Amino acid sequence: MFRPALLRTALPVSKRAVNASPMIVRMASNSPITTSGTPDVAETSYIPNRLTPGEEIDPQLNGYPQLPYVSIQAREPFGWWDRQERKNFGEVMHEEEDAIGMWGPDVHKTSPQSALFQLSVAFSLIGLASYVLIKNRPERPVAQRTYPYNGLEKELGGQSYARPEEVDEE
Repeated sequence: MFRPALLRTALPVSKRAVNASPMIVRMASNSPITTSGTPDVAETSYIPNRLTPGEEIDPQLNGYPQLPYVSIQAREPFGWWDRQERKNFGEVMHEEEDAIGMWGPDVHKTSPQSALFQLSVAFSLIGLASYVLIKNRPERPVAQRTYPYNGLEKELGGQSYARPEEVDEE
C-alpha cells in the first residue's frame, strides 16, 4: 500500500485539507474503515447539514454521497494520483460520473453569445474577402469562343427543349 505522505502529496496543495480522501484518513489514523474516516460521523458524513430551500436528499442514492454536480474537467490538471482522470486513489465517484467525467461532454468557457459573435465575425470576414477577390478578378486573357448559326443550334439538334418524360404503365 502507499505511504500516507505519498498520498498526501498527490493532492493539490490548496485541496489537501478540504478534500482528504477516506483512504488517506484511514491510513493516517488507525480508526476502522468508514465513509468519512471517523466512526462517530460515518452515517451522515456526506449528507449536508443545511439544505437550501427546495433541495432534498435523493432517496434513490440510499446513503451514497450526494456530491455537487461539477465537471471534473474544471479541476486543476496536475497533482492527481490518476493524471488522466484527475482523481485520487480511493476518491468517491459521482453518481453521474459518465456525464461529468473527463470523457463526458466538453465544458466550454465561452458563452453562447460570445461564440455566436465570433462566428459571425469570422464568416463576415470570409465573405468580405471573397467579395473583394471576385470584384478584383482580372479579365480573361482571351476572347470567348463564338459559334455561327445561333451557337450551332441546328447542328446540335434544334432548340434545346427537354424531352417529355415517358411514364411506364404496368
